Amino acid sequence: MLNRSNLFLAALLLAQIVLIAISALLTGGAEERAVQPILAKMAATDVERVTITDDLDNEMIFARSAGGWVLPEADNFPLDSEKVDEILDKLASLNTRRLVASNPANYARLEVKEDEFRRRVELEGAGSATVLYLGGSGGVDTVYARRADDEAVYLGSGLNSWELSTQVSTWLDATYVNVPLDDVLEISVQNTGGSFTFARDGEDWSYAGLSEGDVFEDTKIPIILRNAASIRILEPLSLTPKDEFELDPPAAVVEVRYRQRVEDETLATDESDETEAADDEAVEVEIEYKEASYSLIFGAALQDSGIVMKSSDAEYYVLVRDTIFNAFNDLKHDDLVKAPEAEPESE
Repeated sequence: MLNRSNLFLAALLLAQIVLIAISALLTGGAEERAVQPILAKMAATDVERVTITDDLDNEMIFARSAGGWVLPEADNFPLDSEKVDEILDKLASLNTRRLVASNPANYARLEVKEDEFRRRVELEGAGSATVLYLGGSGGVDTVYARRADDEAVYLGSGLNSWELSTQVSTWLDATYVNVPLDDVLEISVQNTGGSFTFARDGEDWSYAGLSEGDVFEDTKIPIILRNAASIRILEPLSLTPKDEFELDPPAAVVEVRYRQRVEDETLATDESDETEAADDEAVEVEIEYKEASYSLIFGAALQDSGIVMKSSDAEYYVLVRDTIFNAFNDLKHDDLVKAPEAEPESE
């Protein structure tokens, strides 16, 4: 018969055996599920084409060219290649360290289901394609991620779904026209209501359509000036006009004449006069200007708030906000003339 001491020793031995078994199982499991990239064998440098789809079925397609990343559906309009490469590096850095779920019943909750996701990212290159579903966030700069051919869902760090935007303007230099407001000398507008010419007169502006005795109502000049000199792209369209652009004839035409800097440099002082000029200070050269001009033509509305436009100084036809078009198309002569002041009644 076992005494109390032997029973205690036997129980202790059994507990040690259980702990050793559990430790062995855990260690073996870690070895079987070694941490590796979620994208497996596809490196960021292998990717030649990227398709991003959001939960509203908006889609963006990037393609790698010899000069960098471009928009193939917009005649290879150049993108901000550094930004695209940065996102690809973030996707490539997602790994399997933090397993969240492996049951498809959890996909909808984590937003990584085939038809319920925040982003669907298809990466093509090196003769293969990989689809990645990105879902909600498990914290700051984290995202749930699942490869389409894998049931496991992982929590990746250093990335958020919203960084993979389907808004074209977030992936490119959206500046299309950019002239300093003070350098604009003249703006001519032709729309369905007629022709309008505005010229800078010192600090003021004049309107060529005034009759004798009329007074210019210049409150619209800031809007006209701003929309003629500073324009950002909503979306690039193509290098060539298309029938749906409806540019023959244009809905409105704007001609802008401005002064352009010829020289803006500094001239160092004569080295032989170092004793008179401390630290070899630079002397500013008087800036020279030349006159230049460009024209803007407007066409059809292709989206709820987008209007086709082309600048004579740019290669691409683009989509811009309708507020830019409205600043010119809504011009009317009567709005540019002040109403006569009422004469005071005689006593």
